[in-house]
Amino acid sequence: MKKSLKIFFQACDGIGHINACIGLAQALANRGHRITFLNNRNFIGTFLKYGFDEIILDDGGDENNVDDRVKSHPIESVPVTQSFVESGFLSAKSSYDQLDLFDRHKNENLFCKLIYDDFKKVHEHMANVLKTEQPDLIVIDNSLIPPCIVYGQIPFIYSWSANPLMMFRSDKLPPMMSGFPTNDSTTWSKYSEKLNNTAISSIKYYQNLLNKDLGYPEFEDDKFWSAELIIYGYPEELDYTDIVPMPENCIRIDAFCRMENKSSQPLFELPDEFKNQIHPEDKLIYISLGSFGSSNIELMKKIINALSQTSHKYIVSKGQFHEQFDLATNMWGQPYLPQTQILPMVDMVITHGGNNTVTETFSFGKPMLVIPLVADQHDNAQRIQEKGYGYRLNQHNFTADELIQLVNKIINDNEMIEKCRKAGERIRNDSDSKMKACERIEQFVEQKKAMMMNK
Repeated sequence: MKKSLKIFFQACDGIGHINACIGLAQALANRGHRITFLNNRNFIGTFLKYGFDEIILDDGGDENNVDDRVKSHPIESVPVTQSFVESGFLSAKSSYDQLDLFDRHKNENLFCKLIYDDFKKVHEHMANVLKTEQPDLIVIDNSLIPPCIVYGQIPFIYSWSANPLMMFRSDKLPPMMSGFPTNDSTTWSKYSEKLNNTAISSIKYYQNLLNKDLGYPEFEDDKFWSAELIIYGYPEELDYTDIVPMPENCIRIDAFCRMENKSSQPLFELPDEFKNQIHPEDKLIYISLGSFGSSNIELMKKIINALSQTSHKYIVSKGQFHEQFDLATNMWGQPYLPQTQILPMVDMVITHGGNNTVTETFSFGKPMLVIPLVADQHDNAQRIQEKGYGYRLNQHNFTADELIQLVNKIINDNEMIEKCRKAGERIRNDSDSKMKACERIEQFVEQKKAMMMNK
C-alpha cells in the first residue's frame, strides 16, 4: 500500500477552477491522501464541506470583518469576478478585439493584476505555512504562481482547468481563446501575434513583477507554464490529440467533476410547485452562463424572454444579480444551484462554455448549446460544434427565433443525443483517467523524493 501523501491545493478565485480542484482532490483523497486547501477569505468554508482541511491565508485584513460566507451566491464581492464585469468583457466584441481587454496597458482592472495584488498580501504567510507544514506536494490552478512555490523545495504540479489549447502550444492548432476552427488556419497568425502582445505579455509582466517585488529571480521565457507535470481536464472525445500528440509533461482527466458531499449537502429536489408543471412529454433544460456570464443581465433577459415562448421547462442558475430579473412561468431557478445534481435530470444544457460546466455536462451525457462570452469559452464552443456534441451561438447578434430553433434542433436530434449519452456513459463507467492521473502524481512525488535523497 502506498504511503499517504500530504497534498496542498491552491486555486484561483473562480467557481469553475475551485470545483475542478475539488474533483481532483476527491480522487486523491479516495486513494488515502490527506488534502488541505490554501484558502482566502472569499471562500471560507468552501472546502470544509467536502471534508478537506483549510488554511486561511492572512491578507492583512480585519478578521472582525470576515463574515461566515453564507451568501446567496459564492462569488459575491470577489474582486477578480467583479473586475471582469467592470472591464468590458460583457461588451459586443469579437475574440480578436477582446484581446485588448487582456492588455495591461489598456485595462487597469486586469485579472492578473488583482491576482498579483492578492499574492503579495498573502505570500509571506503562505511561505511560512509551507515551511512549517512541509506537504509532499502542492497542486496549483492559477494564472500566476507564488514564487515561494516555484523556488521552494516542495514539488508542485499544475492543474489546468481551462480548455487545453494552451498546453499544446502547437502551430497545428488554433491559438487559445480565439474560437477558430481547427481546419482553417487563415487568421491564426494575426490572432497569435496579438495574443502574445496582450494576454501572454501581461501575464508574464505581472508574474515577473511579483517575483521581483518579493525578492525572487524573474522567470526566463521558457519557464512560464512549464511545470514538470500538468493535469488537465477535458473529455477524450473533445481533445485535440486527433491532430497533435499530447505533450509529454501532461496527463488528461476526462473530467475533474466533483461529487457533492451528501452528508453536508442534502439531495437536491425541484420544488413541488415547479415539478407539478412538468409533464412526461416535456423537455427539461438547464441554463447556466456561469458566475461571470450570469452577470450579463441583458443577455439573461434576452434568453429568458425568447425561451418563455417555448413549451419546454427550464432550470436557471440565476447568478449573483438574481434580483435584477424575473423568470418566465415555464422556468424555475435560484442564484446558485448544485449543478452535478441537476445535470442527470435534464435533457440538454444551455451554457457559456466554461470548461468546468462543459466537462461536467459531457460527463452526464447531455448535448449543449454554447453561448460563449470570453476566453476559452470560444474554444470550447467551437470544439463542441466541430465534434458534433452541440452547437454554438453568438451572444451578441442572435435572434429569439434562432435561439428557439437551435434548442429544438438539439432536442430533436436523436443521433446527437445518443452520441452524447454514450460519451457520458463511457466517462462515468470508466474511472481510468482519474486513476492514471493519481498514479502519475504519486510516481512524480516518489521520483522527486528520490532525487532529493540522492543529492
